[in-house]
Amino acid sequence: MRLYWWFIFTIVAITSFVPLVRIDVFKVSDKYKYFKYISLALFAWTGIISVRNLTGNPYILYYAALTVYPLLFFLSSLVFISMMQYLGKKIPWIVTVVLLLFFLADLAISYTNNIHLLMKDLPFDKSLTNAIITQAPHGMLFYVHTAACYLILMISVISVLVKLYKNLKKEKDVFPFVVMALSIVLGILANVLYLLSIIDIPIDPTYIVLVVLVSLMYLIFYIRDVKLMLKFNGNEYIINNLSEMYMLVNHRGKIVSASKELLIKFGIDIEEGLAFSEFKNRIADMAFLYKESMSNDNEYIEDKLYIHMTEKNIRLPLFNHSGKFYLFFDETQNQKYIHDYNYVMTHDLMTRIYNRNYFESLESEIEKNYQNYSLIMFDLDGLKLYNDYLGHSAGDELLIRFADALKEICTKYDNLIPIRMGGDEFLLIAIDKDMNDIEGIIYELKIITASKDLLKHIGFSYGYAQNHFANKPFVRVMAAADEGLYLMKTERRKDKEILENFLKKL
Repeated sequence: MRLYWWFIFTIVAITSFVPLVRIDVFKVSDKYKYFKYISLALFAWTGIISVRNLTGNPYILYYAALTVYPLLFFLSSLVFISMMQYLGKKIPWIVTVVLLLFFLADLAISYTNNIHLLMKDLPFDKSLTNAIITQAPHGMLFYVHTAACYLILMISVISVLVKLYKNLKKEKDVFPFVVMALSIVLGILANVLYLLSIIDIPIDPTYIVLVVLVSLMYLIFYIRDVKLMLKFNGNEYIINNLSEMYMLVNHRGKIVSASKELLIKFGIDIEEGLAFSEFKNRIADMAFLYKESMSNDNEYIEDKLYIHMTEKNIRLPLFNHSGKFYLFFDETQNQKYIHDYNYVMTHDLMTRIYNRNYFESLESEIEKNYQNYSLIMFDLDGLKLYNDYLGHSAGDELLIRFADALKEICTKYDNLIPIRMGGDEFLLIAIDKDMNDIEGIIYELKIITASKDLLKHIGFSYGYAQNHFANKPFVRVMAAADEGLYLMKTERRKDKEILENFLKKL
């Protein structure tokens, strides 16, 4: 073989070897697992060609040449299986059995060729050279073998071209279809010319064409769908060792890779061709996914995970579309801390209703956003008496029971905000309620807190005021409610005396 053919062969051989450098990457998905066997078979063919051109042993030359036939059929079958697997098409078991039987027959016929000469019309002879074997005529079964290989390859190639053409029409992605189609046309042309002896080259063009086609498949299917991370310029080690959960999504919105921690945490399987939108739907019940920082006003749900997501576009070379790289940060514990902090800042920890801090933050908002609101102020009877005669725990219980009564009222009426202002003073803010509603609220509260047993009965004074589209300043409405409360407190002195006498007896 001349020097320039050795140069061409070396380039093709290196191309066939490239996928084997990182053979572990074929494990990322079941639909790519057969590509590694194609690469191994092609590399084996490279070895056979090298041996045939380097050795002078006639025995090795003869059987190395015959080995190419079953190897080529095996390779064609692998391409077919790989393409069907990638395209998500199931191969009937009968087809697999036929392929296996044909391969075994091909193997047996090739290695017994010296007896029947059906594959290569050339018996073994100690004077054989590589040139003699190459130029020798083919046997009858060679054409059956060749037709079978081409049929299998054509089915595979047409299936791929149909898929790429659909993508071309749908996504205007010209590069994959044009390159693959052009390569196939040139490959078929080269093989036809070789078989008709119109061109004479020392390297089987079928070998060259298959290396080129498989390399293109590797580029289009593998780099496009799985190796999106190559856009990070060699930072795969960093990505693979991230403590955060990550996910790679191709241009069609399909998940092609994800960290093991993410798959385990959410119990998902990306081998089923899961779309990113479907992934979000599946985890909606167990996790709250968000991109921007969460507002303090967001409701915190105890049994949900809070996952902060960041997104980065990954532009692919030679393609019109980009993939996406997502990082997921589990912020559940941080959100709980924030929620607890906000709760402490806005709630009275004993009664579990809003506190004065929250009221002060609410005051300007209500005045600005609502034209119809009412303020109802409450003052409990005898908190100091409970503390003095029965102890502070009894006084605390009184406050909690009244707060619970306010909560009960809030379940019956909407747009009510219960607040403990401090000590034995409470406030109920009512939004968009008329005077009938206000009087109904107070009436029901009296029923809830009333009891013949003075220890269970909760007496209280109240005063209320309303801003009914009058644009009154909030402080004036508050002052009017406080004035009403003060008047009632002076009228209820006798009730407090009755309570004090009762507690003294206890």
